[in-house]
Amino acid sequence: MGKIYFTSIRLAFALVCVGASLILGGHWLGLIPDSAPVKLRARNDMTETIAINAAAHVRKNQWSDLKTTLQTHVDRSDQLISIGVRSDMGTLRIATGHHEDTWRQRDEENSRVQAYNVPITLNRRPWGQVEVCFANDQPTAMGKAMGNPVTRLLVYFFVAGLVAYTIFVTRIMRVFNSTQVVPDRVRQALDTLAEGLLILDEQEKIVLANQAFAESVGMQSSELIGATASHLPWEHIDGTPDSSYPWTMAIDQFAVKTDHLLRFNLPDGQQCIFSVNAAPLGNDASHKGTLATFRDVTHIEKHRVELESMLSMLRSSRDEVERKNAELEILATQDALTGCLNRRAFFARFDRLWEAAKKANAPLSCIMIDNDHFKNVNDTYGHQVGDEVLRRVARTIRDQHGERGLVCRYGGEEFCVVLPGCTLEQALDLANETREAIAAITFDDPAELTLTASMGVSEMCFEPVDPQEMINQADICLYTAKHRGRNCVVQFDPNTPEGEALAETTSEENASELSLDRIDIPYRAVTALVAALSYRDANTAEHSRRVAELCNRVADDILDQQQIFVLEVAALLHDIGKVGVPDHVLLKPGPLTPEEWEIMSRHDRIGVEIVASAFDCNELTNIMGSHHAFFGGVGRHEDLPQGLDIPIGGRILTICDSYDAMVSDRVYRKGCSHRDAIAELRRCAGTQFDPEMVEHFALKITHKPVSSTDSCSIRNSEAAIQIGYQVERLAEAVDSQDASSMKMLAARLSMYARNCNLEPIALQADKIEHQIDADNIQWINLLRDTYELLDICRSAQSEILNETLEGAHNAMQK
Repeated sequence: MGKIYFTSIRLAFALVCVGASLILGGHWLGLIPDSAPVKLRARNDMTETIAINAAAHVRKNQWSDLKTTLQTHVDRSDQLISIGVRSDMGTLRIATGHHEDTWRQRDEENSRVQAYNVPITLNRRPWGQVEVCFANDQPTAMGKAMGNPVTRLLVYFFVAGLVAYTIFVTRIMRVFNSTQVVPDRVRQALDTLAEGLLILDEQEKIVLANQAFAESVGMQSSELIGATASHLPWEHIDGTPDSSYPWTMAIDQFAVKTDHLLRFNLPDGQQCIFSVNAAPLGNDASHKGTLATFRDVTHIEKHRVELESMLSMLRSSRDEVERKNAELEILATQDALTGCLNRRAFFARFDRLWEAAKKANAPLSCIMIDNDHFKNVNDTYGHQVGDEVLRRVARTIRDQHGERGLVCRYGGEEFCVVLPGCTLEQALDLANETREAIAAITFDDPAELTLTASMGVSEMCFEPVDPQEMINQADICLYTAKHRGRNCVVQFDPNTPEGEALAETTSEENASELSLDRIDIPYRAVTALVAALSYRDANTAEHSRRVAELCNRVADDILDQQQIFVLEVAALLHDIGKVGVPDHVLLKPGPLTPEEWEIMSRHDRIGVEIVASAFDCNELTNIMGSHHAFFGGVGRHEDLPQGLDIPIGGRILTICDSYDAMVSDRVYRKGCSHRDAIAELRRCAGTQFDPEMVEHFALKITHKPVSSTDSCSIRNSEAAIQIGYQVERLAEAVDSQDASSMKMLAARLSMYARNCNLEPIALQADKIEHQIDADNIQWINLLRDTYELLDICRSAQSEILNETLEGAHNAMQK
């Protein structure tokens, strides 16, 4: 209250100086009996006019015009000596004549100067005063002055004006208290707004806080009034300095600020988040404060943060699944029994070493190794001992060459070693060392069992045209070693009959035989195509691998190794054309319609075109193009060969393909038994299938293939890889919010997981599919379920990986 009274007195004193109304009142009361006051009033009026005019110029900063105006007043009045405008700091801003000297004389005894000063206010605040000096024609003595009516008038004016204006200003100050700035009707209207609202003055003091803001921050409106907005418990989300609040920027920059996020610490310890907009009040010349609105976005912001967190976790889990896939793919390249590379991985890496050696003109050697009399070992001691022999021999070969080259179980009891940077002489020495190491292997049971091995060696100096021909050269040497009595090492010699025959197959004069004997199929390209098919449709890729295994078993004693290799590649790629089939047909979980079958049937032609353009191998293309030919000459492809004109590889492939299709489970049916499948093959023998090959197939394949102990880990690894691929695709679809793709991929994943007896993955995929079927997809829940699916998949991969590593370790220890 004391501050209000002090301010009121100051304002009242200023008003007294310009209170012409009180002077007129004193005249009306008859306190001025002579004409002297008329002159005084005239001077007061002139002074007031000058002050008002000066105040207007000061507010507009028109100093030059003001000086001209004041000088004009002085020039036109004989009684007016000088005029000055002085600030509250005592600085004389404008003066006419010798005002400073004249102004000093006003208080001198018998002074001839009668001085006036009028305060000037700016924005309702004292700014300074206007000083006016008149000529005092007849100075009076002190006693005489007190008897003058003017003196009594001034006393009355001072006392009455000071009291009256003090009372008046005090009441006005109470009326314009900060709680009364905004009318009640406006306050009530603002309280109806759903968004929080603050009105701040230019000092950031809160003049008004509506009900919505008070409730949002858990405070009373009375607590907020008069508080500094920036001193409330705000926190910046984006890390900007504490002083950079939107309302401060709106005041300082006189610009609208929108969509600034601020966090407010509530009294109960919780936090809420506001989107703040602020707009300045007033104009460029006069800032009145700021109006700020606060929209509570706590729920939206938490939803956004949770969504970003789930997306981050989803990507992290997807990366982990990809890493597990990479580890499983490494295990899938190994032979389960021996730990050596399988043929697929071997050829892919051999191709890279071949290209590097050719580019650098560096030596590269190949050693073919065969265990002597291995069939007798199996017949005499049983297959368990035979497996142990293969494990011990493989370990010995890996110990000899594993760090310097590639070691592959090429087939049965045969091993192939590729040594980069190794010359022919070095390779012969290493081969003899390996032969002696194999001969030194002993067994506790049977103790009498001894081992020997025959080996063939070839090198780049013999100018093989490709990796397969180098293997063929070493293979010829291997069989030469067999014929020479076994347990020896033979190097390739192009001058031997076998070498000449091999060289002749690569000559230009025998180009017709080139396609049969020289196989130009980079296995790295084969694995790349199979990987692409796996990523597109894991079930089809698994089917192709099973068909390839069946073809290897059926053709084992019919075709040579080169032909078996071509047939294996054809089996792996016979469905590669499905990469060109649309997802809604390829990934459909149910039976296809006739129109969809028409689309699906195009994959045969697409596959042949892919293989023909990727590989320079007519035999492979012929098998791929004819494996749907009917032996009896009827069927959907009338332009295909028939009978024995169909390549033998095509006849074997169509039988193996049909058999696996019949015995394998589908989402819409169970696979049939081995007996029923063989019966169906025999029923169609002579029309669709080669009767002789059907009987040979029935002789070789005596039961429905099941996962053996040795191959189970590799099959599980491949299953985990395929599921990982599908989960990656599902995660990408969720990330892009592609609902149709998500539904299709979830259904596909569920079917494949059940086929692999991975029920937890299947159930989680079903859950995702059901959420997609809902009318309103809850993306947060969907992201959470997808993350759980990735976590389940990652756990399954880790379990399979550990089991595979443990199995491989146990196999190596036996």
